[in-house]
Amino acid sequence: MRIASPRSAEDDEQREAEWREAMRDQFLDKVSSNEMYAIAQEALAAGWGLQEVQRAIDALVEDKAREAGAGSC
Repeated sequence: MRIASPRSAEDDEQREAEWREAMRDQFLDKVSSNEMYAIAQEALAAGWGLQEVQRAIDALVEDKAREAGAGSC
């Protein structure tokens, strides 16, 4: 599976949704779904909302990419 190339301009408001969609499948193929699911379930059980958990996971992935030297997603 390859990450899709951008379809919209860098200043397009749809760009963020586009890159998240483009990279999500590849990320999910590489990261243990069981581990991510366990973290999400623990957060939901602690009272966090589903959208909050999803946004947090996205932000943590971006943080991890920065730590690895990939720059901002």
